[in-house]
Order: sequence, then structure tokens, then C-alpha cells
Amino acid sequence: MKTSTEKATERANSGRRPDWVVKVPRTRGKKSGLVRIGAAWDREDGGICLRLTGNQIVSGDIYVYPVVEAG
Repeated sequence: MKTSTEKATERANSGRRPDWVVKVPRTRGKKSGLVRIGAAWDREDGGICLRLTGNQIVSGDIYVYPVVEAG
């Protein structure tokens, strides 16, 4: 029997679109905004499986937003 962590990893690897977009604040000169650093999927146990892209070093806040379908 698979653990909930194994199931969440399977869902994330299944090609299923993420349920959440993960962003952090970035500031460059006078411009500031949020930069996407990953994605997340809802878990069956009520948690969220978070996957960051690349080799992130994050200090400070991380924001998670629901995915908004285009159209």
C-alpha cells in the first residue's frame, strides 16, 4: 500500500496540471513583483505537495495561488 507522500508524488509526476502556482517576491530597482518558482498539487489528506523548480534559495515569504484557467 502506498503512503500519502508516494501518492502525492505520483500525482505531481502524472502530467496532471498543478492546482496551485508558487511565487516569491522579487525587486529589481524600482520594479517589484512576484516570480513563479514552482507548482503545487492538492493531496488527498488535505495537504499540498509543493515542487520548486531549479535550485531555489528562498528566504522570506512564499505565496501560493490557485491556478486560474484561461478563457
